[in-house]
Parts: sequence; structure tokens; C-alpha cells
Amino acid sequence: MKKIIIALSLVAAMASCEDATDIIQPGELGASAAFVNTNDLVIGNFGIYSVINSGTPIAFTSRFTDEVAIGSSHGGQDIAIHQGILNENTGYAETLWANNYRAIFRANTLLAAAESITPEVDEQEDYDLALGTAIALRAYAYSQLLAYYGEDLENDTALGLILLDFPANASTQLPRSTIGETYDFIFDDLDQAEALLTSANVVFDKFLVSPAFVRGLRARVANYRGDAGLAIAEANANAVLSDFTLPTTADEDDLNDFWGDVPGAGQEEAILTLDVTLNSGPALGSLFNTNASDLNGGPVFDMSREVFNTLQANFESNGDIRRNIYIDPTSIISDTYQTDINPRDSDELIVDKYPGDPILGGLQGGLRNDNKVMRTVEMHFILAEVAARRGNFAEAARQIDLVRNARYATPTVTPTYASATAAFQDILLERRLELFAEGHRYIDVRRLGTLANTGYDRDPVDCTLYQAPLCDRPATDTETQYLPIPFAEFTGNPAISGQQNAGY
Repeated sequence: MKKIIIALSLVAAMASCEDATDIIQPGELGASAAFVNTNDLVIGNFGIYSVINSGTPIAFTSRFTDEVAIGSSHGGQDIAIHQGILNENTGYAETLWANNYRAIFRANTLLAAAESITPEVDEQEDYDLALGTAIALRAYAYSQLLAYYGEDLENDTALGLILLDFPANASTQLPRSTIGETYDFIFDDLDQAEALLTSANVVFDKFLVSPAFVRGLRARVANYRGDAGLAIAEANANAVLSDFTLPTTADEDDLNDFWGDVPGAGQEEAILTLDVTLNSGPALGSLFNTNASDLNGGPVFDMSREVFNTLQANFESNGDIRRNIYIDPTSIISDTYQTDINPRDSDELIVDKYPGDPILGGLQGGLRNDNKVMRTVEMHFILAEVAARRGNFAEAARQIDLVRNARYATPTVTPTYASATAAFQDILLERRLELFAEGHRYIDVRRLGTLANTGYDRDPVDCTLYQAPLCDRPATDTETQYLPIPFAEFTGNPAISGQQNAGY
């Protein structure tokens, strides 16, 4: 155990934001010393989980897109990104890049070490589990990099990622592969991972990688590919839904308990949840509130008025249970916010989607909740997109209806779409509400914004709280399409010279 901890702490130090591929230094403890048996490999996977378990995607997405507005206790944090300023020196662009390549390095280190380990007969399942988990988490890290940095997700010849299936060292300098090569790499990883996890006879645990997560990730990534990925996305989303289901009627108490991490709540809605404790994982509540998710807890970022207005309208018409779950009851809701002199103080929409885990206790417990990486509802959204792309608007509407029936106390009328644009607008709208503050909005708008003719949509009052050249923002802007490759990567890896994403 100690060998593993030492090795992983060194890896964390090695994989700095300076260069995601320049990560081995002379004199460091090597993988052969850190991983000497099957048990070491199993334990080593938790070092990969620890990097994956990050609040950075939620922080970046909520601030940069139209999910939040400045709260009454905002002290200037992340103001540049909230104003829409994004370039190759932006901290979030560097961190998202470095964190995912750090996870890839850890996975590759473990997999390389495993080649020298022969499991005992009674260890084969554990060995397969360790390798399958590492490969699946590597695929997840690459899927995140693809979603944020891939230049055109539906063009196989566009610029993709730096692909590594070995532990990089100081001399490793590789150019960006194509989008098509990146998809091939990820799908190959997912095929290997599913085979290994299946042979390991994995018993489902929402806190661990499973064959269900692999299928869900395959559906997600295939969906990024657009028309070329429809069959794979559909088959895998349906495979997941054979084991996971949304409730057929809205249950506010159960959904509230699910977000509050009450054991057993919403158990069929969680495909992969990353465990957060007092000593590990992100304090997701602190991304929005200083001390607690209530009016006196120091709100840094409030829910945006556009999101709230939509939830409120749904609540009044159909009893949308998400309104009372995502917004704390101590919030101040002003009917005159548009003409209030100081709406930052008179209209405070406190984000309560991460209400804290009472089992953890204390101030930190009030800011920590498990990180829901993949939920059942996403599979329904994927099937809705697949149907819309095929022109099957009735099926797209049926999938959205299933989601709304799970959240509306009074069932709504199934929508009718007269065009693909109308279908994608409704899908994007429902994703905005259901997946609020979960790190999806940036990727959703880059994928679906042009199809839905919809970009970032802010209430004008939210934009009066800071000086910014932009309020609403079209989906065609460079900054809403993809992140820039960090400047630090160009400094450390000359092989990607001239391969910056267009527009930066």
C-alpha cells in the first residue's frame, strides 16, 4: 500500500500544468517498484479515480456559459471566465488539459506495470478488473479532452488529441492525431475495457467503473460523432436502459435525497458516481456558495435568471420538482428583479443542487456531495438526439416526455416537433434544466447549438452585474466551439507547433 501512495504522489507532482507529456524526472520511483502484484494494481486504480474526480468541468462550464450569475458574496473570483474571456493562457483551459492527461499517464503507468505481473490463478478476476478499470478511465479522460479540445467532432480529418498508450517521459513529443484516430482509440479502449470487466464478473457498484458505465460512455462518445455514430449510440444507450430506469412519476423527496447522497435514493439513476469524502474529492457546493447552500452561506454564484424563470414556469404549470431541489428555500425571489436598483442583493437564487452530505458533518460536509459523472437520464437524451437526427420526431418527443414525466408532478402533454430545429431546441432546453451545474452545458451548446439555432441565453439583468462585452452569445463563436490548446503545451511539446485550434 505504501508503495502505491508514494508512486502516485510523485506522479501528481510530475504531471504539472506546464506540460502534460513532460512527466518523468530522473530518480523517480518507477512503476516496477510501485506495482509488484495484482493487489497493487487494484489499489493503484484509486489513484486514477482521484484525478478523474474533479469539480473543474462543473466550475468552468457553470461560469463560462449561461448557468450562473454573480452572487451577493462574489469577490471577483473567476470574473474573467464569467465575462467570456478565453484564450490559451486561461487557467481552466490549462487545468482541464493537464488533469485529463495526468489521469491518462497514471492509467498508462499502471497498464505498463501490469505487463510484468502474472496473476495467481485465484487473482485473474482482480487482474482483469484492474486493467479494465484503468483502460475505461483512460477512455473517459480522452472523451473529456475530445469534447473540450477536438476541433470538429463530426469531421474525422480535423485535429484531435495527442494519443498516448504508454507512460510518456521527458523526451515524448507527439503531434495531435485526427478526430477519426481519436475516436478509434477511445472505442478500442472501451471494447477492451468491457471485455475485461465482463470476464472479471464485476458486480455493479455505482462508485466503481462497470460494464454499464463503459456502454454509457460508448453511447456518449458515439453521439458526439453525429450521424456517423447513430447506430452505436442508440445500441449502447438502450443496453444501459435495460438495467437502469427513470421513475415513471415524479418523486421530489427521492430526487432530493439522491442529490443529498442519502443511501438508496435514486439508485437506478446513477451509472457512475465518484465518491467524495471529507478528505478526498471536490467540494462541489463551494463552487457556488462559500459556507453553505443557503442565503447566509455566502453565495458566490447564483442560478442564472433564465434557468430559474424556466424552472419556475414549469413548476407553476406542471409542478416541476427540480425547482425546489435546485434552489434553496431561503432564496430571495424578487418579482421586480428587472427594475430593482440592486438585484444582486434583492434577488438571490441560491444554488442548492449540492446541499452537502449530512453524514460527513461540519462545515466541509455541508459543501461536499458525491460527483455524479453519468446518470440514467443522459441515455434518454442520447436516444432523443439519435431520433431527431433521423427525422423521427415522434420518438425524440417520446424520450423527452419520459424525462419530464420523471420530474413533473402533473404530466405534461407530449411535445410535437415540426422540424429538426424544433426538436433540437427542446432537447437542448431539457438538458439545460436536468443537467444544470453538472458540467454539460458547454459541451451541449458546442454540439447542438447550431442545430437548435441556440447559443448562450442570459437574462439582461444578469449581465448588468458586471462589465462585459457579451451577454447572449451565439453557438458559432470560436470560444463556444472548443477550448484552446494551452500555451504551456506548445512550449513543452514542439511537435504540435501550428496545431492550435482555429480562431485562437
